[in-house]
Amino acid sequence: MGQGTKIVLVLVGSTLAGVLLLCGLGGVAALVMDDPSADDDRRTSTAESSPTEDRDPDEPPEEPSEQPVVEEAATGEPAEPDEAEETFVVVNVVDGDTIDLDNGETVRLAGIDTPERGECGHERAASVLERLVLGERVRLVVSDEDRDPYDRLLRYVEVGNVDAGMRLLRTGLAIARYDSRDGYGRHPREDAYIAADEAAPDVTCQRPAPVEEPRGFADTGGGSDCAPGYDPCVPTYPPDLDCADTGPVTVTGPDPHGLDRDGDGVACGGD
Repeated sequence: MGQGTKIVLVLVGSTLAGVLLLCGLGGVAALVMDDPSADDDRRTSTAESSPTEDRDPDEPPEEPSEQPVVEEAATGEPAEPDEAEETFVVVNVVDGDTIDLDNGETVRLAGIDTPERGECGHERAASVLERLVLGERVRLVVSDEDRDPYDRLLRYVEVGNVDAGMRLLRTGLAIARYDSRDGYGRHPREDAYIAADEAAPDVTCQRPAPVEEPRGFADTGGGSDCAPGYDPCVPTYPPDLDCADTGPVTVTGPDPHGLDRDGDGVACGGD
């Protein structure tokens, strides 16, 4: 074989090798293109990397939704009323901390105490509560106890957004009481009630002027120390008394003190 023939064979061999190489790469590519799993992988990758919906680029991202939480205010004020919550009509205000309802129940306002009848502030406290709740629909909020020894319900009483007990505390007409400081259970609004009580003004009442009685009434008293024959009572003789000691009297019998000087039965200015 000549030198020229060798060169031709080398060239032909190289050409055949190149053709075989190209055919092999094409087969691999065809296998990849025909593999369904590869196509699924491409679709999955595309779905994960692309949004399913068109979004305005200027629109802010959505915030995660949260469920609303209704809580009692830390100040002791009631939360917003629930329209579905049962309410009752106040038909009578007994005093500053007790009411009667249209369902026959009597309610003692929890956590407070107002003056009793005859004490300073009693009438004012009852008047404030009456103006606030009488004839109104109120909500009863459970405290730490259900009833008191008199079988009255122990509840916070709310009319609209107003806690009736808190209103009385802030006006100084009630004090925070019947709580953990007094040996009772700790009720939910105790801290707020105590703070309101401490910040409230002191309620004072003007003392009525003393009624001056005739000296005979003040000095003599009654019973066995009264001398017979005098009305009102005049102490027995001795010591001797005069009109300045007894005041006006009626003489109905003996007059050992000599008060009825003219004998008409009326002494010491009683006529």
